[in-house]
Amino acid sequence: MSHLQVTVGIPQRSHEEMLNDHKRILQNSIDTLIARGLSPNTIERYRWFIDRWFQQIKVSDAIGERQIFIWEVMNLGEGRKRIKDFLRTLSATDDDGQVCLRAGTVRAYARELERLFAHTMEWPFIQGQQTISSKYGEIQNPFTGVEYPLHSRDILRAEGFFLTPDQILELLVFLREVYPGLTNRNITAGRLYTIVMLTTETGMRSVEVINLDAFGDNQDIFYDKGVIQTRYGKGYNSSGPQTRVMDLTDRAAVTLKQYERWVRPQFLNHLIDPALFLTLTGQRLSYSTLRDSFKRLVEAARKHGVNLPPKLTIHDLRASFATNYLEANPEQFWELME
Repeated sequence: MSHLQVTVGIPQRSHEEMLNDHKRILQNSIDTLIARGLSPNTIERYRWFIDRWFQQIKVSDAIGERQIFIWEVMNLGEGRKRIKDFLRTLSATDDDGQVCLRAGTVRAYARELERLFAHTMEWPFIQGQQTISSKYGEIQNPFTGVEYPLHSRDILRAEGFFLTPDQILELLVFLREVYPGLTNRNITAGRLYTIVMLTTETGMRSVEVINLDAFGDNQDIFYDKGVIQTRYGKGYNSSGPQTRVMDLTDRAAVTLKQYERWVRPQFLNHLIDPALFLTLTGQRLSYSTLRDSFKRLVEAARKHGVNLPPKLTIHDLRASFATNYLEANPEQFWELME
């Protein structure tokens, strides 16, 4: 997600003075959490989140570009619009029309912002008895009238369809250790294992995975740089496929290397067709084939006692990645959205 940018009026005060006032207001909220006895980790995560949220919204004035300040967000016009835009981004839907993030994760981020604005309304001071309104104008809680998550209930992905890291590991172990013996097709099981690993480690969409190339002009995996690219990233406002580069985790890199060395060479046309994932007939793997293969995997895994939702889809793996990533790295929400 690109940084938001707007133009504001000519400032009456220096950027340094306004930034110091902004930091004092945020610190007032943090001091309240400290007084309530919240854990240092909780307080640090809260501090990091609210600092970064304001820093990522850029505005321009007569002096130049700067971050937005809290009093510029605390209104029922532009401020409320910014809150809605942020939550709408977190509530974006995947290719299957369902949301990528667990509703509880979206609500958690919303609560952090709402907590800040509610506290500021109750304690609207900059320093001493100087109020925000007396120096910068009237403020209002921008969460007034905002409901979250913003997606409707009919597209809310069931909470049970988000796999925990332990569930993902259990699925991968079954796919590696048990499933090949059930299907008598080691190479297709190895292909599916690699796809599941790649999706849960990078959060790539299905269309991105099946369009990866192993070699040629459009080679997408760069082990020496530790990255993988997709040329089929979702564009902004239907702008068409976009190229994006992601970090290649150690687990994903090891799996891909093993796949390219031992599994892919067993498929027809592996020296001719650059597609990373091929079918038994030597064609690029299609989405329908991937979808049906994953459905059969889920059915077999559940029969063997693996704790999975009955209607789990390949899309849910990507959604699980997004939720698990943000819950494990709450300070990196901007990186995920970008």
